[in-house]
Amino acid sequence: MTWWEAEEMAVYVSNTEAALEEWMMSNAQMRFEQDAVGRVAKKINQTLSQTVEPDKKVFLANLANRVEGLRQHLTERLKRDLPR
Repeated sequence: MTWWEAEEMAVYVSNTEAALEEWMMSNAQMRFEQDAVGRVAKKINQTLSQTVEPDKKVFLANLANRVEGLRQHLTERLKRDLPR
């Protein structure tokens, strides 16, 4: 993964976090994002294990933590918003 790709993922995470905070997503959108976040997390973790650059490792580790938080936030939001 290049730095550009990592930065693009960070922008995606920021935009998704903002959309959640502003309650802009429907349940269907959140389920879609949940799958996308899972793919992003997998790619970040694979790259993190292969990266030898210290700066990139720190950036990816921080991004992995944000992605995990986002994943948990989506899961919790979907639990609350499920129709009864």
